[in-house]
Amino acid sequence: MNGILNWILWLPIVGALAVIAIPGAKANVIRMVTLVTTSITLLLSVLLYLKFDTSTAAMQFVVKVPWIEQFHINYFLGIDGITMLMTFLNALLFFICTLSSWTVEKNVKAYFALLLMLQSTVFGVFFSLDFFLFYVYWEVMLLPMFFLIGIWGGENREYAAIKFFLYTFFGSIFMLVGIIALYYASGKGIDSFNIIALQGGKFVNETVVIFGHTFSFETLFFWFMFLGFAIKVPVFPFHTWLPHAHVQAPTAVSVILAGVLLKMGTYGFLRIAFPIFPQAAVNASTIIAVLGLISVIYGAFCAMAQDDVKKLVAYSSVSHMGFVMLGLAAMTTQGMNGAVLQMFNHGTSTAMMFLLIGIIYERSHHRWIVKPDGSKGFGGLATDMPKYTTVFIIGMFASLGLPGLSGFISEALIFLGIYQKFTTITVIAVVGLLIGAAYLLWMFKRMFFGEANPENHDFEDMNSREVFYMIPLCVCVIVFGIFPSPLLNVMKVSVGQLVDLLAKF
Repeated sequence: MNGILNWILWLPIVGALAVIAIPGAKANVIRMVTLVTTSITLLLSVLLYLKFDTSTAAMQFVVKVPWIEQFHINYFLGIDGITMLMTFLNALLFFICTLSSWTVEKNVKAYFALLLMLQSTVFGVFFSLDFFLFYVYWEVMLLPMFFLIGIWGGENREYAAIKFFLYTFFGSIFMLVGIIALYYASGKGIDSFNIIALQGGKFVNETVVIFGHTFSFETLFFWFMFLGFAIKVPVFPFHTWLPHAHVQAPTAVSVILAGVLLKMGTYGFLRIAFPIFPQAAVNASTIIAVLGLISVIYGAFCAMAQDDVKKLVAYSSVSHMGFVMLGLAAMTTQGMNGAVLQMFNHGTSTAMMFLLIGIIYERSHHRWIVKPDGSKGFGGLATDMPKYTTVFIIGMFASLGLPGLSGFISEALIFLGIYQKFTTITVIAVVGLLIGAAYLLWMFKRMFFGEANPENHDFEDMNSREVFYMIPLCVCVIVFGIFPSPLLNVMKVSVGQLVDLLAKF
């Protein structure tokens, strides 16, 4: 098991190279190679989960090999309970996205090669315990996403791809400055890029002089890191790239973007910003809570205003990730556990929604609830597509936070964790749940009930392939809604360690 992280990290790259070597005319072979690669990766992640020791917060399955020895940069991998959930989520969604991309016809070889490359870079971000290696994967991840949106996206795909790239790259520059500052502040020693060794509040009393002014090292570079991660989440007001990227991206890329890539931002807070700069994080908790609240309410109102169902779900992601930020701001055991659980649960429920939108788009070639000319886009789908409607109901109510489905547990823990510290914010945030229920139910009413649009009568219900790749997500939102312990048990010790650290400040 010592090398299992290497297998999970590099297998998609091997698969991508195999795809590149296959002649472009053999599209089905390319699809099968990609499916086999993602299947093996998923099985390895399940094995990783089964072998994971839930009793310790220490990093497990560690791999450490000298890389650039002169600067003490290492190829350093490891996982804890928080990483374990993100690893399984990443493996599951890429497997499902491979099946959902089966109908892609445009430049099949490049599409699946980039998809596999993207999976490897996301694993790299989650596994990296060396700051330099983390940054490399964080940046390289932009390339496959840029091309997947820019080549296989919608009408305004170039604009969406460039905006996504520039926003994320802008935040990354501040992160890079923080990494360099940490390298020098820690004495350029053997652990100067070691993310774990840098943790614990070692820089509380450090100062730095910039433009002739003295600043608290911890406070300044916490906000540098905050900016890099907040753009990825995205936290209001850094969210404007997200709706464009989602609407223009192909279905599978929207699933990965919402299901996994947004979580890289909140993961950055949990792994880097909070444990390395705990004093600054505690001092900033009110600001984080307020920004989270704005994201919840603003995202929900924006979602309600949309006539494009994909843009509606995109804005709902801004709202739901706002709840994660509220959980992080709580800095309590319940709040933090709820935030990490919401990261996973949002990944599965929003993946369901984007996949379902992709299914109906393949049949209708539009996503309008109400068309720009005021005519009906969809209507009466429940009559013509009963299987599709059933799965849609499960995904919608999971996003809504219905008790018995996964979204409820994580949101309830967040509210339990934040109420005592930010009572007013908690009460206002509950309004976000109400608005969320309103826009989702109103969307469902207009799409599935009422008089059927004559254009919809020829639509085929979900086929066996579509049912097959939706089943794992349905199982996740139902099982983890009723019995969340398999997820909570994995992360509780790691989350508890972070909460204990923050409590000291």
